[in-house]
Amino acid sequence: MDTILYFCFSLIYIILFLMGITLMRRHDSPSSLSSSLLFVTLALFVDNIIIASGKFINDGPLLEMLNISRFWIHGFITPTLILFGWGMAKRIDIPFTKKIAVFYFFLCLTAGLIIYECIENMHKTFIPVREYGVLRYVSEGSSGPPFMVLVVTLVLLVISINIFLRTRWIWMLLGVLIMVGGSAIPIPLPSSALTNAFELIFICLLWLTHYKLTPQNYKPSWRG
Repeated sequence: MDTILYFCFSLIYIILFLMGITLMRRHDSPSSLSSSLLFVTLALFVDNIIIASGKFINDGPLLEMLNISRFWIHGFITPTLILFGWGMAKRIDIPFTKKIAVFYFFLCLTAGLIIYECIENMHKTFIPVREYGVLRYVSEGSSGPPFMVLVVTLVLLVISINIFLRTRWIWMLLGVLIMVGGSAIPIPLPSSALTNAFELIFICLLWLTHYKLTPQNYKPSWRG
């Protein structure tokens, strides 16, 4: 059952990726910070398709290499969600985006988390795990969300709260809360795909926010 779910997630991610390219062409510049969401979406497609394909590839060097690449892609790409958050905050002129020092803080935080994840990955040992019909490699001894994910989530939480207070757009905030709840609250269901499902909802709501806050769709009604 989980194999089917991961293949479905992969299909949705590639659809989101293609729709995202169209959205970028119409409303945004490929070089804008918010375009990092496009790379995150593609990375999650790769992540889910590798997990879904595990039992067909079978345990061995190839599957191990593919799964290790998941961790490296995750480490390089996921921190850039901080830049996406900055891009959304900038679009609606949240006051802290007017300070160049804050921008460099966001930039250095993103770079710092990427470096941290690279160092972490170099010291990880990966072991094969088969559960609910899915075969993949995981980091030995890991438990709970990584430090990098916690930091990225906290930054997006702060930004999404500011977006809600300024525009009454609640969907990005709900996406972050769903992601936090899905990771923190144990759900007694026989599946390893639940976290990925919450992750997919989260990314969908980020894309919805990206669309909502494009200059063509966002009409400021708040004045400070």
